[in-house]
Amino acid sequence: MVEPVVLLLNGRGHRIIRARTAGIDAEDDQTLVEYAVAQSLVVVTFDKDLRDKTRRGGCRCLHLRPPERSARDRLAGAYEEVIRLFTEDACELVTLAADGSATC
Repeated sequence: MVEPVVLLLNGRGHRIIRARTAGIDAEDDQTLVEYAVAQSLVVVTFDKDLRDKTRRGGCRCLHLRPPERSARDRLAGAYEEVIRLFTEDACELVTLAADGSATC
């Protein structure tokens, strides 16, 4: 995950656990998904394959579309909508598009 995105989420009170910190960075995506489900975490990723695996694995996912260099600002601008989609609409997958729009 891009460091500015980590800092934004952490600064807003979200618990951030990186795969490296959890000791699963060398594992396959399925292990990451299983870990996230067991810990009730949302996977934040730019990777389409990981996004798809989270969906199949029953894990919540925030999929940030490229470009990575603008991800922090796009997420900051759509933060309230992203949170609303996860909480009020109970979305399992929220996608943040390149134009900054968030969809379920």
